[in-house]
Amino acid sequence: MVNAADTPVRLDVESLRVFREVVTSDGFTAAADRLGMTQSAVSHKIKRLEERLGIELMRRDGSGFTVTADGHDLLSYADDLVNMHDAAVDHLQRSALTGQVLLGCNEEVAATALADVASRFRRTHPAVRLEIRVHDSAVVAGWLEDGAVDVALIQVLDVDDALRSTDEVWRRDDLHVVHGAAFDFDEAPSVPIISFGPHCLYEPSLIARLDEAGRRYHHAMECPSIHGVQAAVEAGLGVAVLNQPNLTEQMREWTAVEASALPQVAFVLRSATDRKPDLVEALHEHLTAALSNGAST
Repeated sequence: MVNAADTPVRLDVESLRVFREVVTSDGFTAAADRLGMTQSAVSHKIKRLEERLGIELMRRDGSGFTVTADGHDLLSYADDLVNMHDAAVDHLQRSALTGQVLLGCNEEVAATALADVASRFRRTHPAVRLEIRVHDSAVVAGWLEDGAVDVALIQVLDVDDALRSTDEVWRRDDLHVVHGAAFDFDEAPSVPIISFGPHCLYEPSLIARLDEAGRRYHHAMECPSIHGVQAAVEAGLGVAVLNQPNLTEQMREWTAVEASALPQVAFVLRSATDRKPDLVEALHEHLTAALSNGAST
């Protein structure tokens, strides 16, 4: 790709943000999770950035990539430009709001895009104390109902009336029943199940499918951590239901249960609009903006 020297080039900050995240996260998938974007959206932004500059920023090599010399040069500028942009926006948009607002979320959300959003909220609203509580989605949803948190980022199964008309859906994932790639539970007299514990959102769908098939089962492990469940699956301790972004190369689909029989899971933003309206609205807007940016292409 060659860019004419007399052609003006304008870089958008969000493309630079995505490029920086891909390089520092060492992968498109990790960057997508971190930014709350789809992998295709991340790839599209990188491609458009390369086209706009007329240079190759990274060379794809199978599932990996190598950053070019031009890419490394751009990265140093990207850091400065993104940081200066965010600092300027935060300074000019800082508010006079005061008080405390409580945000609840599950582990998957907390481990990806939430840290950056929370940091920026605190810079924009320096007199507001933001507190974050992390637990299973079912527990967080209960906290919201009881007034223990004001805003919730949770997962709900996309079935019946689990989704509310006021919920803001920013992502839907397919669910898969998986086990370690080197293991087979097709003939197991009792299927060992790995779950996230008593509040596991996915497990009831698996149990229903096993009951329909007349298969016996038992709980081999309960673990609230996604990393713990992934490790247990890869080690062959049993089968588990995981959403698409959390599948690894050391897993394969358990074909004894059809994936099409499982519902999708929706990631939603749910707020208590009847209390702390100004604070809830401010936090809701920050989260919505971040999730909208992540969903855009």
